[in-house]
Amino acid sequence: MKLTIDGREVVCREGQTLLEAARGAGIGIPSLCDHRDLVPFAGCRICLVEVDGRKDFAPSCATPAEEGLVVHTRTPAVLELRKKVLEFILAAHPYACLVCTEKASCDDLKSTIRKVGEVTGCVLCPENGGCELQKVVEEVGLDRVDMPAVYRNRDVRRSDPFFDRDDNLCILCGRCIRVCEEVRGASVLSFVQRGGRTEVGTAFDRTLLDSGCRFCGACVDVCPTAALVERAARPQPRPDRTAAIVCPFCAQGCRLDLGIREDRVLHARPADAPPNNGQACVKGRFLVRGALDGPGRILEPRVRRDGRLVPATFEEAFDAAAAGLAAAAEGRRALVYPAQVPLEDAFVFLEFGRAVFRAGAVATSPEPSLELALDAFAARNGGRVPAARGLAEIGTCGSVLAWDIDLAADHPIAWVEVVRAVRRGAGFVFAGRAPAGPVGLPAVELDLGPGAVTAAADLAAAMLRGHAAPPAEAAGFDEFKKTVGRRPGGTRIAKGAFAAAAALLTSRKPVVVLFDAGSVAGPAGLETLGWLWNIALLTGGRLLALGRGANERGVHELERALGPAASRKSLKDVRDGLEEFTADALYLAGPAPDLGDRKPSFLVCQDTHWSRNAERADVVLPSAAFAECGGTWINTEGRVRTYPAACPPPGAARPDREILIALAGRMGRTDLAGRDPAGILAEIVARVPLLSGYDPAESGREFFLREDPSVEPRFAAVAPAPARARCAAAGPGAAPAPRSEVLRSYDPVAANRGYARLRRNG
Repeated sequence: MKLTIDGREVVCREGQTLLEAARGAGIGIPSLCDHRDLVPFAGCRICLVEVDGRKDFAPSCATPAEEGLVVHTRTPAVLELRKKVLEFILAAHPYACLVCTEKASCDDLKSTIRKVGEVTGCVLCPENGGCELQKVVEEVGLDRVDMPAVYRNRDVRRSDPFFDRDDNLCILCGRCIRVCEEVRGASVLSFVQRGGRTEVGTAFDRTLLDSGCRFCGACVDVCPTAALVERAARPQPRPDRTAAIVCPFCAQGCRLDLGIREDRVLHARPADAPPNNGQACVKGRFLVRGALDGPGRILEPRVRRDGRLVPATFEEAFDAAAAGLAAAAEGRRALVYPAQVPLEDAFVFLEFGRAVFRAGAVATSPEPSLELALDAFAARNGGRVPAARGLAEIGTCGSVLAWDIDLAADHPIAWVEVVRAVRRGAGFVFAGRAPAGPVGLPAVELDLGPGAVTAAADLAAAMLRGHAAPPAEAAGFDEFKKTVGRRPGGTRIAKGAFAAAAALLTSRKPVVVLFDAGSVAGPAGLETLGWLWNIALLTGGRLLALGRGANERGVHELERALGPAASRKSLKDVRDGLEEFTADALYLAGPAPDLGDRKPSFLVCQDTHWSRNAERADVVLPSAAFAECGGTWINTEGRVRTYPAACPPPGAARPDREILIALAGRMGRTDLAGRDPAGILAEIVARVPLLSGYDPAESGREFFLREDPSVEPRFAAVAPAPARARCAAAGPGAAPAPRSEVLRSYDPVAANRGYARLRRNG
């Protein structure tokens, strides 16, 4: 559609507001309460405009664009009204520096002479230079405030972790309230009190921790002032550069922008890029700086002499490690390496374990249990979950089935997409541990009852009774229908939640079925996965498997492409071998429980942070953390991205690949020397079919793992699923450790390799 703004013809899309149309044409309209991810609020009234033929001023953020409208954004009346509205806002906000006649010549470090615990000017504000209120004052041209100043004189709230709340700087734009409900699917914050006492608070004035806040930081990121500020970043200077990294704390692979000054990371912010698009979780938003610059980093090599770990040079440490490892027999060596490292490092770990160390057992930690379960399912039934599993598909689907998975806690970005879909009108069905749905929006809950397999079979039966039509190209439907037909009928299937869920999933398409390793845990896990696969086929939908470990998909694909090693073991097998004294030497580079008395005769620990195992080691080698080494990561979607190192490692720490290559030279294998990350990645791309065609130089193109075109849709052969309780025994897709309290139990010092491993309950 076409309309006229300030004498210019503007073309915009149907459904856009006047503010969006103006900004799309490069016409600036100031605003404080507007945000691209939020429903129009029209609270600040700074964006008022005049529209020909309409009597009153119109808030451009909440006024739909219409064909033929004539809009004026800078008439004298509009400009004067904006100044008056801004004066009212500033009357309850410290504004001395905002309208100071000498602010243009104010030194960066000049501060007020008042020694009080309040912000009295911009130079004392932690958001100085990044405050949207500052920018709006400049844009409106306000140079004096005639309204009497009213300082609220409220205490800064510091009772919650990670960020402070200063109501004295709040302008009541409502952004924090709205992003909590509309984007994150919660409703922790709200306007409380009335009139001049109105403020942003919680029910019964409880702390955020007691109100169910997950501390994703979304409210801090949308706050236009310093009313919400990250506590660790408050006393820091402003960064002089930024660097992009992939968040290493879970498999969703969010992109983070690090604020860096003098090679020191000051803070992490969610990048405005897929898959997270400006959103994060508590770990990626607040714990990166502590993991990189916090206590417990290993800063120098150590060698055990006379029963004590003493500082040593790398040359001395390599000599000691090479001698100790070579002394163990080839069949009595074990290597444990992490699944949270870039592909380049994982490749060198594998080459070192096979060709140099000649390990009798090789294990990754933590193991990619979800990918192992998917491989086992493919081997049994021939069907493979798609390689590319875009999280953005969730936000545009017609209905979502979340199966025994706590999205908000374990997969927060997937949960954001679920909230987006449900707010658009998609149906939401959840079973087991899944959250009850975005606040205030309907959802259908399924009771797992005697077990996940039985519940999945009951849902499939209810869908068939509802005449769900399978895709024409899918084979095996008749046999699957016979299997379902042998199930006894009952009210659980014929009516109630299962019937409602079946009706919802078959009527609102496309359907996305979400699950993770915990959803398909135990001996019956593959049967559950088979039923979920068939449910997806019945609706013409997609299975979307959500991993947990950073780069677990990449490491798994790398191991699979390089061929199964005869020495490939599970971490449990390696630990059992140590207990039975079948391993004399252990090269430990991945997270592992305290070995205690099972420590082998010779232990090398290559890590970023001190741990009980590192303290017992014979040689300790300091390695670089995720932001200090650079490399290639593959997230749970199958999205492939390569980033350079964001900052140098502290002390003498080196990237894992450099340590291994140097140690290999000491052990007589010099052929690895001189291999740079680019050459290693080129070899990986050549040997991993799903990475065929990937070129990190093409930064503007998103690359996903290649799909296997030979896989055809086919219903999985499933057992009649007797009523049995779900078992959490070990096996493919084994159950993860119990859920943890995300905030109360986190200890970054105890987190091995510096990755935010949460201390488990129980």
